[in-house]
Amino acid sequence: MSLFSRALVRFQPSLLGGLTVRGTQASTRTIARSLVGLCSNRRPQRELPSSTLCSCGCGIHGIHTRGDRELVEFLQEEIVAEKKSMSSGLPSHLDDFSVKGRDAELTLTKNFHDEQITITLNVNHTVDTEGPVEGTQEPDLRSRPSFEVDIKIGSKVMSFTCSYVNPGEALAEDQGQNEDVFGINELTMYEGEWDEETYCVSGDILDGMMYDLLMNMLEERGVSNEFAEKLSSLCSDYEHSLYVNLLQNVQDFVKRK
Repeated sequence: MSLFSRALVRFQPSLLGGLTVRGTQASTRTIARSLVGLCSNRRPQRELPSSTLCSCGCGIHGIHTRGDRELVEFLQEEIVAEKKSMSSGLPSHLDDFSVKGRDAELTLTKNFHDEQITITLNVNHTVDTEGPVEGTQEPDLRSRPSFEVDIKIGSKVMSFTCSYVNPGEALAEDQGQNEDVFGINELTMYEGEWDEETYCVSGDILDGMMYDLLMNMLEERGVSNEFAEKLSSLCSDYEHSLYVNLLQNVQDFVKRK
């Protein structure tokens, strides 16, 4: 028996936390571990519940950095403020057009005699400031997207690409007409499905008389200046709802929801 083993045997069992040493057959390693535990003054560290730890072990569930925390706090206030001016939701109709929304796209449809009229648009990147902003007054943000008007008879389609006129600009000021809210950018005719090879003519090079008659054609089918103003309001409300939803999704992403 080694001197260390003989020295350890002299310890009373009570000092070893109930460990009984039976002669010289007791494990020196076992006794040493017991002595180390008795002599240590440190308490074992308590493990945090897994629910309070994120995957990186930072100890703050879902928030990894100071910047993330500040972003979440800002979004909480911003979402509350933006919701105060939100509309009640996307209406089912605008005048006699039915309205459907899918992500950033809006589709409006109606029947006119033997024609099927479809208006399609996308509200992405369409918001600008309406009129000058004075002092600390908040700008009035309006969505004015370009939109397609398709008039379909059977398999044939006459398609207009239209866009809003910038505020203050008169499309036909020299003829003494009322200022148009929108204008025709492009006109095309096709059968079946449109493709890149289909010829399109710019509205800028159309004969003035033909241009006016085409605008009258749209107006008679419900796409008038008054309708365009309503459409802009609809797009503004819809784009705003998508913006608030985006803010909420960003907040949930950062918070790991």
